[in-house]
Amino acid sequence: MQGHAVNNEPKTMSEGVYGEQATGRVTHSLLRLSTAMRSQAWEWAEGAGLTPTQGEILVLLMQRKGPMRLGEIARQTALTAATTSDAVSTLESKGLVEKRRALDDGRALALRLTARGRTAARRATQWPNFLAKAVGSLGDEEQSIFYRTLLKTVRQLEVQGHIPPHRMCVTCVHFEAGKNPKKTAHHCALLDLSMADTDLRLDCSVHETADAATQKKTWKIFAQQG
Repeated sequence: MQGHAVNNEPKTMSEGVYGEQATGRVTHSLLRLSTAMRSQAWEWAEGAGLTPTQGEILVLLMQRKGPMRLGEIARQTALTAATTSDAVSTLESKGLVEKRRALDDGRALALRLTARGRTAARRATQWPNFLAKAVGSLGDEEQSIFYRTLLKTVRQLEVQGHIPPHRMCVTCVHFEAGKNPKKTAHHCALLDLSMADTDLRLDCSVHETADAATQKKTWKIFAQQG
């Protein structure tokens, strides 16, 4: 009787290295995305005479629309105080940021963008365009599902302490599903959770963090909607 051929060729390092289950495949896919993002970030940064970290700080200052203390920048970027200080010193020497007295404490210093810094920050927001183009190739429903899934993943990473909390609408004290946003003063008061696909923000500039009990309740509703 003729025997069956046996494939003795070893698997490649990437094949199944993170597991054959869905969790492993998703993890591997996200790591591939991170490789592309790191490569593109450095390519942009080198052309701008900066580092990806410096670009990230510029964008953060632009998003918050106001001065930030060094410690807050370090927390939001998940960087050490030393790394943040070095990056900020370089940005200051390039005339992209400047130090001013904090509005809430005259003894403390806060950083804000200069005019040149705002220009550099706007340019820094453009480096992920390659990723936006790829996401844009997905259908509207696919993008909505993808966005909700990413928000839930980000939330889990926050709960586990792997990344700093984001100023998401769902964690805002003003988030109340069922209210008409046109009749409220705050962006985070959404008409219903179905609007999350188009209106829910990951970093709201006017965010006010809700207490833990409220956040837990809101996220439970949000998870059920998804």
